[in-house]
Amino acid sequence: MVVICNKPYPTESQYDDTFNGYPYPLSDFQKYSIQSILEGNHVLVTAHTGSGKTLPAEFAIQHFTELGKKVIYTSPIKALSNQKYYEFTKKYEHISFGLFTGDIKTNPDANVLIMTTEILMNNLFKHSSQINTFIGEKDTGNSPFCSHLATKPRIDLKNDSKLEKKSDNLDFNVDIHSEVACVIFDECHYINDSHRGQVWENCIMMLPPHIQMILLSATIDNPQGFAKWCETGRFSEMELESMTDKKQVYLASTNKRVVPLSHYGYLTTSESIFKGMKDKELEKQIRSGTNCLIPLQNENGLFSEKGVHQLSNLMKIFDKKQVMLKRKHVLNSLALFLKEREMLPAIAFIFSRKNVEACAKEITTNLLEDDSKVPYIVSRECEQIIRKLPNYQEYLQLPEYVQLVSLLEKGIGIHHSGMMPILREIVELMISKKYIKLLFATESFAIGLDCPIRTAIFTSLTKFDGQNQRLLMSHEYTQMAGRAGRRGIDTVGHVVHCNNLFTLPTMNEYKNLLSGKPQQLVSKYHISYSLILNLLKNGGFNEFHKYSEKSMIQNEVQKSINAEKVEIDTYKKQRGEILEKSLSYLTMPYEKCEEWIRFETALETAVNKKRRDIEKGMREIENEYPKYKQDVKMVKDYKNYQEEVKSRELSIKYMEEFILSQTNKTCDVLLQEGFIEKVVNLDNSGYQLTSKGRIASNIAEVNPLIFAKLMVDEWNYFEDFTVKQLIGLFSCFTDIKVSDDRRVSVPLTEDIMLKNRIIIMADIFQLYNTIECEQDIRSGINYDEALCFDIIDESIKWSLCDTEDECKYFIQTNLADKEISVGDFNKAMLKIVTISKELSRVSEEYGFIDLLYKLNQIEKTILKYITTSQSLYV
Repeated sequence: MVVICNKPYPTESQYDDTFNGYPYPLSDFQKYSIQSILEGNHVLVTAHTGSGKTLPAEFAIQHFTELGKKVIYTSPIKALSNQKYYEFTKKYEHISFGLFTGDIKTNPDANVLIMTTEILMNNLFKHSSQINTFIGEKDTGNSPFCSHLATKPRIDLKNDSKLEKKSDNLDFNVDIHSEVACVIFDECHYINDSHRGQVWENCIMMLPPHIQMILLSATIDNPQGFAKWCETGRFSEMELESMTDKKQVYLASTNKRVVPLSHYGYLTTSESIFKGMKDKELEKQIRSGTNCLIPLQNENGLFSEKGVHQLSNLMKIFDKKQVMLKRKHVLNSLALFLKEREMLPAIAFIFSRKNVEACAKEITTNLLEDDSKVPYIVSRECEQIIRKLPNYQEYLQLPEYVQLVSLLEKGIGIHHSGMMPILREIVELMISKKYIKLLFATESFAIGLDCPIRTAIFTSLTKFDGQNQRLLMSHEYTQMAGRAGRRGIDTVGHVVHCNNLFTLPTMNEYKNLLSGKPQQLVSKYHISYSLILNLLKNGGFNEFHKYSEKSMIQNEVQKSINAEKVEIDTYKKQRGEILEKSLSYLTMPYEKCEEWIRFETALETAVNKKRRDIEKGMREIENEYPKYKQDVKMVKDYKNYQEEVKSRELSIKYMEEFILSQTNKTCDVLLQEGFIEKVVNLDNSGYQLTSKGRIASNIAEVNPLIFAKLMVDEWNYFEDFTVKQLIGLFSCFTDIKVSDDRRVSVPLTEDIMLKNRIIIMADIFQLYNTIECEQDIRSGINYDEALCFDIIDESIKWSLCDTEDECKYFIQTNLADKEISVGDFNKAMLKIVTISKELSRVSEEYGFIDLLYKLNQIEKTILKYITTSQSLYV
């Protein structure tokens, strides 16, 4: 049973010595978390940003490494993984740390392995014993279901002079079952992410039951339900019965921020508004409401309608007076205000990467103290930091680097995903040194990255979500606003809205936005093709639905079924009983009513003699039963009621069979497309992977079915592709950010052969999309955004750049023409390399020697100059 830690922690405890070992008093939720870890249980920590929820994770790292066990620490993004690696290696020099992000692999034998959650999931799919406890039977190697494995070809790399084994940045050689004691899921509220949430769900489902979990999350809706699923819901009844060591989940939450937040509106104006103004009261109203903080919600969570009314009235006056202020004026006014009131450092959230840099350049206010050394030392310190890279000279000459340093010298920083990773890390390091007074950043900075600031600024309360411009959701706002307030330094954190720069929300919208209401937790689990292929690869051969029945989606399906049953029962009582009783008052036989209804329906399409016969039959009924209208209405109502009940019962049946049905449909597609085949063994039957299916099961970076189909059925293992054509092909999976007016919907490349191949690939994507739509298969694949045709030729041209000057020219021309940032292009090249490494593993395992040779050329062909996987943290 979940232990809800909602009471003050006892004043005396057997763990007091541990608690007292900290130089500051621990919060109750931190004490409960430590107790849970020491007693061998799981803990789910839900707390606001800056409340100290990392402490239980750090305690676990020290505790388990002292016991000689390994710890896995997962995070949702590579940047956070890199930062945690840097932070932990500095803080705990006696503990060894390893890092796996797909781009970087270091110290794989370390005590603590830090990685992205996807890497953990992929390795669990390969090695988890949990999978085999409820699907089919364990693959022993002697079963007829795996006899095809014996003939699998392998490559002898030692005896092939043109091949070299590439290091695999996706794998780690750890026996999770016996060596790992604990897995820490940082930012585990990502389980609610629409695209990636199922990664966390799969990881939790596959972890062996004896491994302790520490789940660190922002506040979520119904944390008790999530904790219950982590404790028992992720196991089958058979597993629960066989467990000897059943772990509880301690739900250690804190809804109270250590540093509370106050929210304000801010308006400024220009003196021109007062020219010729004779109404002194109006002038007084404007002056008293501008260049000051207008309370919207205090630190106790009390919302101020008065503040919203004041903002609304002032903005109406501005509209009437046609006051149009430039953003530069507004930002500098606020920056000066915050400096004068000692409310810096601050972070300003901008929901456009282009505007992040534009806003930073517009700041002319001196933010630094008069005696600050930052303008004189920051350039030298940045250079010292970057000199640890072997190619540091290339960075020092970049216009982006020069521009960044010039901003840092003013105490201004920028941070967004379009920047080069090295430059982002420089900004993060400057923040940690307290050199930055005002940081302009996109929403992504709110994800876990450490940033000690006093004030959070919102330049807008709406964002583009990929389809529409919409108001921020409460949990999104809370995550960003939560960056304000430094524990142990500030008594209150400040959140300021730049109301000059956006339309004022309605009163209810504002109230809901500031309410702090957590996001509703809904399972993002999908029964995907990769799931079935991985389950088969792990030794299962049938009953795959049993694995999915342990996901959170099963709980939600059951809740929907129960709710629908209650509604049907209520409907039957409230409507059905009345209608059934009304039938006893019929003046004409029930059958005659049905006959009339049939006549009425047939009359709509009948012509000539048939129509006359129907009308005659209806007149006979009318003459015989004068009250036929009310009788027919009662029967119609009853029949509609029966149809409604039948429809709802079918809905229940659909929900009851949803997981099994989706699993069967997915298997049918895999069977029809030749990825799996049926096998029969005595009284049992199931599936096994075909050679094409086994190839697909090893592909995760691109659509596994389509890529394996192309590889095996269409292109004979890329026999006719050159290295540069493979690079161009892989670029279609990079999802690079290009403005809408420059994005292309068809492949544009000078290479006709490659263009035709990409068109074939796009057609197959459309074919699978059609299959899924027609058969109601919910694989979770977004076919509309699956392919990107924007940098096919650019990727090829980049691969042909041999010198530093050629690389510089390419960046200044090709990327500039398409307004592609160097950071985005770097990510795209790393994605291509990751795809090539994944396919290299497949080629090595199955003996595709020519393809392996080509793939091994890709990394050294495109990772050069400043497109690298380098990190200042490693």
